[in-house]
Amino acid sequence: MKKLMLLLVALLTVSLLAACGGETEKTDKTETNETVEGNPGSTDGETPSSDEPIRMTDEEKAKYYKVVEFELPKENFRDVIVDYMRKQSDIEWVCAADFSVSEKWAHWGISLNFKKGQTYRGIPYADTKVSYIQFENALVNGKYTCASDKWKDVYGVQCISSIMNSIQQFDPTVAGTSNQMMPSYDKFEAKICGEYEVPKGVNRTKDIIEANGEEVMFEALKQLKKGDIIMTKNDREGTSHFRVLVEEPTIYTNNLGKVVPSRCYVKTIEQTNAFDSKRNDGVKTTWFVDHVYSFADLLKSNYIPLTLESYSKDISEMEVPYILLDEAIKPEVLAKKTFNGAVRSNFPIRYVQLDVLDKSGVVVASLIKGDMADTRSVPLRNHFSDLFNNVKPGDYTLVVTGGIAIDSAELARVDFTLPA
Repeated sequence: MKKLMLLLVALLTVSLLAACGGETEKTDKTETNETVEGNPGSTDGETPSSDEPIRMTDEEKAKYYKVVEFELPKENFRDVIVDYMRKQSDIEWVCAADFSVSEKWAHWGISLNFKKGQTYRGIPYADTKVSYIQFENALVNGKYTCASDKWKDVYGVQCISSIMNSIQQFDPTVAGTSNQMMPSYDKFEAKICGEYEVPKGVNRTKDIIEANGEEVMFEALKQLKKGDIIMTKNDREGTSHFRVLVEEPTIYTNNLGKVVPSRCYVKTIEQTNAFDSKRNDGVKTTWFVDHVYSFADLLKSNYIPLTLESYSKDISEMEVPYILLDEAIKPEVLAKKTFNGAVRSNFPIRYVQLDVLDKSGVVVASLIKGDMADTRSVPLRNHFSDLFNNVKPGDYTLVVTGGIAIDSAELARVDFTLPA
């Protein structure tokens, strides 16, 4: 019995030593005994359960003309958001004709020039809030151009809309603009990461940092994980920017357990308003992929850490995304050059497209309703009255397509006649 007890004590000692093991690095007297923490890319302990998500019943589906469901990603949601950001940043396309994105405001602007024949990577920087599929569908033989230089015309995403696209692969509750990500606003839909106070109503992340002090904010940054978001915002000047962590931060602490901000860093992905001058591989892109920023630099630029409530939700609390057409489109209504019905979704709708095809299948008229931050219903009559403006009398087919961030679907194909 005594030998057995000694064996158990020995095993326990080995176990404790293994649990306390860590990597250390010696530096100067003020930063001795630094500890490296973090596990890049790890999402252990947050894998969705095997329970079923919330979906429409057959009785609910029967109320509508057509319902198309898109299954939730099976991967960990933290991986999903990073993967979709990478997907948006990685699509290759060739500029079909010179175009620009050019805007100027009081405190910032855009001046991007795309050259004919040049290959680019990533969805362009613009504010039409397109999904990956939308931009992919806009390519003609792998090429894209735009007649306008306005960021409200060019197919693209900016920093926040690219992140909204990524979040909305699984979560419809975080939607809209940068205001939905500001914790001091009533419309805040994300979640603060760490433990810091948020003074109500302040309109700058700088105010949040100053209210808490650097030490508190460094500790909050320390809590970031893969898929979390960092944000800087100054609504006095109308500026904001967002980045997504592609892995957990690398953390150095001193012998007092406090972070060493100049040595702690995050690796992120972000959409920006400038071409990445640090790329040395010949790639032309406005996406900054796997850039590294120290905690010290983040606070100097007034970044605060955010996360998502959905990361801690069980899969049974999540909704299966769907898009639907609520009623059959009537040929006799189309004959009057108007519409009935609406496209709806439980997720923000990215676009609704109506195409008119002649007998040969050639598109003779097309109209898209897009640039929607948080729209769940698009009544066709309200948005497509101009579709028939230049369509001559004859026999045609109307095709209705709609998309959310995760995917798109054809919702109707209706034959009709425009009378003389």
